[in-house]
Amino acid sequence: MHLRLAQPADAPAIAALHTASWQTAYAHILRAEWLANDLAADRLRVWSERFAAPDPTMRVLLAEDAAGLAGFVCLFLAADPHWGSHVDNLHVRPGQQGQGLGRHMLAAAARMAIAEAPGQGLDLHVYTANTAARGFYARLGGVESPAEKELAPDGSQQSYLRIWWPDPTILLEPA
Repeated sequence: MHLRLAQPADAPAIAALHTASWQTAYAHILRAEWLANDLAADRLRVWSERFAAPDPTMRVLLAEDAAGLAGFVCLFLAADPHWGSHVDNLHVRPGQQGQGLGRHMLAAAARMAIAEAPGQGLDLHVYTANTAARGFYARLGGVESPAEKELAPDGSQQSYLRIWWPDPTILLEPA
């Protein structure tokens, strides 16, 4: 597995993996019609816009294998004075979950956050109904906040939780 920082030309591959991941993980959460018909264009727009006018605090790390893009993590450094750096996306190619790649990528994001925004926590948001992801984050020591509501990209109201690591060194893998 090879890790590297994303470039603007990677936007279509990131969007495709993001689409495939959501179609799998969110099939029971977001509207099926939107996932099937609108999601791919929505994710391509999002990633194209992010790379066209990049936020200087954004870091997107890609994990590649012989088959191409296996996963990615998007981090915004020092996004909030209380919560710290924010993991905006963490996705692994469907079918590769449970093999350690998500943990490895979250550890890489934690290393970036520690190096570039030291002394701060790390957080992310997860849909309350995404029990598999919540279990993953709990096993990694993430602290769940009370649920909040948001308007999801498909137009539905969804409940989400903030997962927080006050000290992101807990996410670092042994050397």
